[in-house]
Amino acid sequence: MRTRIIVLAVVTSATLTVHAQRGRGGAPGPPVKMHKNDLESSYIEMPVPPGLQQYAKLEGARMKQFVNEITGVARKDRDSGNKYWGRIAGSKADAEVEELVAARFREFGLQDVRKQVFDLPPQWWALDWELRASSAGTAPLSFKTAFPGIRSTATPAAGVDLAVVWVGMGTELDFAGRDVKGKLAFIHSEPKPSGFQHTAAFTGALQRAADKGAAAVVVNISIPGNVTNEAASAPGIPTFMIGNQDAAALEKMLAGGAVTMHVKLTTEMRSGLKDASVWGTLPGGSDEDIVIIAHHDSYFEGAFDNASGMATMLGLAEYYAIPQAQRRRTLRFVTTAAHHAGSPGVAWMHDNKATALAKTVLMLNCEHTSITQIYEYGPALRRSTDINARRWWVHGSDRLAAIALDAWKTFGVTIFDGMEAGASGDMGSVSRDLPSIQLIVSPMFYHSDHDTPDTVPAQGLAASARAYAKIIDDVNRLDRATLAPASLSQ
Repeated sequence: MRTRIIVLAVVTSATLTVHAQRGRGGAPGPPVKMHKNDLESSYIEMPVPPGLQQYAKLEGARMKQFVNEITGVARKDRDSGNKYWGRIAGSKADAEVEELVAARFREFGLQDVRKQVFDLPPQWWALDWELRASSAGTAPLSFKTAFPGIRSTATPAAGVDLAVVWVGMGTELDFAGRDVKGKLAFIHSEPKPSGFQHTAAFTGALQRAADKGAAAVVVNISIPGNVTNEAASAPGIPTFMIGNQDAAALEKMLAGGAVTMHVKLTTEMRSGLKDASVWGTLPGGSDEDIVIIAHHDSYFEGAFDNASGMATMLGLAEYYAIPQAQRRRTLRFVTTAAHHAGSPGVAWMHDNKATALAKTVLMLNCEHTSITQIYEYGPALRRSTDINARRWWVHGSDRLAAIALDAWKTFGVTIFDGMEAGASGDMGSVSRDLPSIQLIVSPMFYHSDHDTPDTVPAQGLAASARAYAKIIDDVNRLDRATLAPASLSQ
């Protein structure tokens, strides 16, 4: 009897708890008006502190105009009918952005505006592709988000028809008992934190599929919604990415029986392509200089990658287009060539550092400078009114690090808790050659068709540019030796 009483008490308590939770979650009642928030005007922005009002001239709305101009070039490339689209290094669209930047440099009054042209090695190019799934008794499936993995192996001209095998997340345990030889391996991958960095890539799932004899791979990078991603390929076999909704439809088809996938991918290697770094100079009161860089090529619209960085650089170029006597040091602005094709522009700086950087006291990299903070909330993505935190790097003295950290704090630039062990992005190869600083973020929509201007808050552009301007001004009060790390001072 006592046991029954205890069980009844537990069940009653659980029932009351469930009812209480439902009540807090919004029990049925009168209709509720769903109030709207204008996200674009609601992003958190630190007011410019007293005594620093000059930096208010770096307006986020102005730099957002640059973002829209730059991404517009990529959209035009897409609308012309290119399936593999964006400001791809060596493409007509990328060259158009180089001209756009050069025109802005001249408009702002920069001197010695010029292109430094580089020959690119043969470039992989996707021309056309198709994924089509079929199963007995059901309508065929096509996939809106199907996109080939970068440098994927092509299929024969007519394509191939392959049995589809689900292999979960592609771990060794997931492959156990599943024969993928001569078949298509369908892999689920989690973004960590994006389609560019995802589990199938860094846990070896792609290599594993190839090693076990798969004839092709389809990867679902599980970002809520239906996102088209560019990402790495399995070695030696055709590879495609698909979004969540497309993957759910394929999973449903697989649950009903055997599925065959028609896979077709046409590619070519393009030789003779060129790309260019665009330079512009604002002479100062000495032969020492500060170099500000930002890469210009992109996949898809490339709004935060890297129209945001280019907009930040252009904002700084316009801001410092003041009488020469007011600039202690020369400022050199460079939109660097072919970031996604080996970064030859920055590699040239590294190889020629004894001359090209002989008088450079600091390099600033403007890369991915503003992106809205996005959260996964159940099966959906939710945008917030804050700016995503940036990874950060300082190669320099304690004094230089203090200047950077103070500037970011002053203008509310969100950063990670600790510095990265090395610089990434376009600064990677040159970062230890001289004092250098960068911010960079690689969030959910990195290298995807969702990297659009509406994900780039003007407030974040303003914060990054104002902080960089304060860093430049503070550095210009110090001599070169005070800025350099011990490794460069000896």
